[in-house]
Amino acid sequence: MSHRTHLGTHLVTRREFLRLSAVASGIGLLTACAPATAPTTGSTQAEAGAAPAAANPTLVFTGWNAVEWYDPVIQEFVKENPDIDASYRMLSDYKQQITLLAAGEQCDVLVTRDDDRAGFSSAGFIRPVGDEEGVQALVDDMYPGNLAAMGSEGDLFGLPYYTDFHTFMYNANLLEQAGFDAPPETLGELADMCVAIKSQGMSDYPLGMWINQESNFKEIMYSLVYGSQGDWIDDNSEPICDQPGSVVEEIVAWTVAAINDLEIMDRANLEMADADSDLIFQAGNSVFQSANRYDLRRFNDPEQTPAAVAGEKVFRAMLMPGFEGAGLGAVTWTRQYTVNATAADQEAAFRLQYFAGGKNAAGEYWTAKQWHSRFGLGFAYQSLATDPDIVEGENAWGDPELFAKQKATAVPRKGLDAPWYSEWDNLMQAEWHKAMLGQISPSEATKAMADKWRELRTSYESS
Repeated sequence: MSHRTHLGTHLVTRREFLRLSAVASGIGLLTACAPATAPTTGSTQAEAGAAPAAANPTLVFTGWNAVEWYDPVIQEFVKENPDIDASYRMLSDYKQQITLLAAGEQCDVLVTRDDDRAGFSSAGFIRPVGDEEGVQALVDDMYPGNLAAMGSEGDLFGLPYYTDFHTFMYNANLLEQAGFDAPPETLGELADMCVAIKSQGMSDYPLGMWINQESNFKEIMYSLVYGSQGDWIDDNSEPICDQPGSVVEEIVAWTVAAINDLEIMDRANLEMADADSDLIFQAGNSVFQSANRYDLRRFNDPEQTPAAVAGEKVFRAMLMPGFEGAGLGAVTWTRQYTVNATAADQEAAFRLQYFAGGKNAAGEYWTAKQWHSRFGLGFAYQSLATDPDIVEGENAWGDPELFAKQKATAVPRKGLDAPWYSEWDNLMQAEWHKAMLGQISPSEATKAMADKWRELRTSYESS
């Protein structure tokens, strides 16, 4: 029995999608599934000789993480599926996926950003999997926000790699030394604490952020805006960030002041890789650092962090501060696994996607649990929140109660369904940077962000 996942209207079945893809590309994707033709002569199989054994299908799994991340996943999958050969290919960056897909190079299962999923599905690069056997049971256990991030126009394309949210972390020992007994709840308090810490000579730049411009989206930009309950566009995808005094404009102005007026954050952050910004924090040279929830596991590991102490939680997460309070919002995202619509063996490719993004042969979320155990990565399945192994792990390095509170208000980025979203995001980052460098005002930056959204929408809709 097949299962169809209903996310909206305009459903396209897997069979219809593949048929249309085959017609459009001239590649007979469905012929591989056809049964072998029966012999037409009277010769017996013995007389004709035994047919050679068919070679195992060979899958290529592509993503941006290091090979050593995925080796255990590939090995476990092949052990459970000895009739399939598989390997993982590490790409140089996120954008190389597009190059491979456009060139027709083999990449059967893809690690896909939610930034790119809409564009990939619109272009026909990836196929829906909502009607595949076993998927509905996975859907029933997913958090709604993660489910929404993996589908569009009624079809489910992805199964989850991991999900998480972005907030500020702090060094509890340094904060106490500075005379504070609790982290800030508002952006105003955060700025005031940083000024006080700087004046005490404890740190030249108490605040660090992941705010360099790159092809990936910058989590902190969205968490700052969502933490103050703002957005760039409304529910109808109409830009609102250019309205006078918008939350986005005020947040941009806050970061401009942090760098140029209060000097609590180093301008070098604008060109610093996220990992380098983290290292300053891990060495105890800053007090606050924007980071993903899962980074707390690394921060509290003495083997990876000089300022960490075994058995202690020196580094702690805080509810995302906003202008009005803490924990009112943050950004969440859903990295996912998708199947290339032109994969030579669709059945084998789906089996790899299901193993990586769903369950193993024993019916366990094996891959999601090992990601959490090894790296602290968040999960998209609700039942894992009470899994004893996960609860024990998070209690060792984090704060499960705080995580739950922030996750309850964290939201995916609005506009991800727009095929032009990823392109717009990169342009949005550039305008924010111009403001922080003093080249334009915050209001000019937000106007440019809104204008670029309208321009790209018109361009895509008219093409």
